[in-house]
Amino acid sequence: MKTAETINTVCSELGITKADLAKRMGMLPSSLYRKLARESMTLEELQKCLDVLGVTVEFNLRYPDGNTRSSQANYEMLLERVDMLEAELEAARKATEFHKKSLRDLRTELNSAVGYAELGARPGSSAEDYLAKMQTVLTDMKLTIAYALGENVYDEPVASEPENMEMLEGRRVLLVEDNDLNREIMKEILVGHGLVVEEAENGSEAIAAVKENEPGYYHFIVMDIEMPVMDGYESTERIRKLPNRIRANVPIIALTANTCPEDRERAAQVGMDDFLAKPVSSTRLLSSLMKFL
Repeated sequence: MKTAETINTVCSELGITKADLAKRMGMLPSSLYRKLARESMTLEELQKCLDVLGVTVEFNLRYPDGNTRSSQANYEMLLERVDMLEAELEAARKATEFHKKSLRDLRTELNSAVGYAELGARPGSSAEDYLAKMQTVLTDMKLTIAYALGENVYDEPVASEPENMEMLEGRRVLLVEDNDLNREIMKEILVGHGLVVEEAENGSEAIAAVKENEPGYYHFIVMDIEMPVMDGYESTERIRKLPNRIRANVPIIALTANTCPEDRERAAQVGMDDFLAKPVSSTRLLSSLMKFL
């Protein structure tokens, strides 16, 4: 579910209008409407919004009366949604800081190049090269923050929240991802829904983990594709060839930024059970896991 859709749902269940929400946030209603429609709220505005909604839900839980719109159980569910948005907001903050550092490093490198040029030395890279690097960092930042907030940047149909998610509690996931930030974001999503997460940074480590633990130890493997040492394709092929059938048949979900038909076809050929495009929302990731219970 998109951030704006979640906020609209919570407001509707609480019986508060967007105008009232905007007033409590210190914004003009028209500004809030526009930002929700465009999914363009800043992290600071999202934090204010969540603060207001969280206080409202907790107040209704503490002081219920005959005029409340919903049951206490429903308010507790709304509070869980607000808590989930808080976790996604924190992940987005971490993504922002990570990419800000990348931009600072690039600025330092560019300043050095300008200094060398002023001294008459030949710069190592052209201005076009630096612009390309900057565009890459900015694009990665946008995608990573969207990923952290669970936004649907590929215009795919938005999956509905899976039912019976309590069935995932206690299930063990091997998360195979070489990027520290992406791994941290996905871990927060999974742990937040009661799953037990173990990590590997490449396909070779994933194979070792599957072999070292007893058959059936992992209920799922979430596998990145492009990784150093051994990629997700080769790792999956080797796992499928393990002599123990229980180990070999663990569900493997591909998680990758490469979404061409050829990538999907190869994933199926090597034995991957599902294919998710980065950045993936928490709803899509959890829905994929639920399919294999």
